This record gives sequence, C-alpha cells and structure tokens, in this order.
Amino acid sequence: MRTFTLLEEGQSARSIYVRGDGEVTVYDVGRTLRCRVSIDGAETAWQMLERVMPGTVHAEAVRLKIGRLVERVQTGWRPSYPDEIDPDIPQRTLRRARFAIETMAYPEDPEDPYHAPATVLMGVDESGRVQPTGEVLWIDAGREWALCEDGFWWTPAEAER
Repeated sequence: MRTFTLLEEGQSARSIYVRGDGEVTVYDVGRTLRCRVSIDGAETAWQMLERVMPGTVHAEAVRLKIGRLVERVQTGWRPSYPDEIDPDIPQRTLRRARFAIETMAYPEDPEDPYHAPATVLMGVDESGRVQPTGEVLWIDAGREWALCEDGFWWTPAEAER
C-alpha cells in the first residue's frame, strides 16, 4: 500500500491510500472518496500519482453530480427511466433491499449526540451477490430507488408470493 498526504495552506490534510490492486481511498474532513485505477507499471511515487489522480478527479466529479441529483430529487422530481439520470452516475439494481447501518461508522464516543451511523441498503445485486450500497442520501417514498453516495440504485419491489 502507498500513502500520500496532501497539505494545502489553511486547510486540513487529505490522505490518499492506494492498495496494490488499484483500490484508492481518499480521506478528507467529513467524507471518504473511493475509486479504482490501474497502477500497472507504476514504480515511483510520481508514476503512482500520475495514474491515481485522473481516477480521483473523475470520482470527485461524479460525487458533485450525485450532489446535484440529490438537490433535484429533494424538489420533488422523480426519475422513471435510467436514461433520465446523468450517464456518469453509476446505476445498479438491488433486489430485496433492506435498510442496514454501517457499523464502522459508529462513533468512538457512544454519548456523542451529533453522530449517527451511516444508513445503507443491503440486498442482492445483478450478479446474485449480497451487496451493500454507499450511505443513503435520499430514498424514494415508495422505495423504488435510492440515491446513495456510490451512485443510483434501482430497488424494484419483489412480487408477492
């Protein structure tokens, strides 16, 4: 694993962790950004950064688009079809979706009244694997879809048996 720290004058530090498989995690104050990049052939720190930064910049752009979509759905707009969502925002389907919590998000101080664990959905994805979503940012009242920090999840209701 490689670790990089970015320091900007007057701002807090950002840490970038790059695993050997290309999984990148950026820790910033109050948020985490994840992406996957190809780091094949990167031997020096500069080569590694050259491969990591475009993926990180793209992940940040997608995060901003998700934020704008959250603002839009909060005004009452509801998507009905996948092509109504910006193509840069990942869309997936999650069947048998149920609420869950991100247990790693529990605070170190359980008495902290300002911290709540992240709410996620857990269900079965298109490949049949149990899959958690990112933190739920907005969910449809009919639970037909959820907008999460990692993208847009269609959550179709299962037919009654």
